[in-house]
Amino acid sequence: MIIEDEKVSRKALAKLLATRGYTTEAVETAEEAVAILTIGQRPEVALVDLDLPGMSGSELVSYLIQKAPPIQTVLVTAACEERVSNLTEGTGIGYLRKPIDFNDLLRKLDPKPADN
Repeated sequence: MIIEDEKVSRKALAKLLATRGYTTEAVETAEEAVAILTIGQRPEVALVDLDLPGMSGSELVSYLIQKAPPIQTVLVTAACEERVSNLTEGTGIGYLRKPIDFNDLLRKLDPKPADN
């Protein structure tokens, strides 16, 4: 699941991941993500923009930890390192800095070495 309020970024991430065989659900807000989760859909991974309108990315991450712990969560942000470290320290949550390096994203999603 991709939770990103910037339409271009959201669509680009979804398309790039689709080219690698991932099935994606891309939404604009944390509230949309929560609605999807409440009807029983459980993505394996949630890519969460930190600065979302309404419910923030950090609030969504807290929700995911409490209500949907098996979901691997990766914060996506341009925020300063200190802010991100404070949010992710001791949680096991990964993060990527914007602009996203697609290869870094793939390593977060599948940390096993790639077959050559």
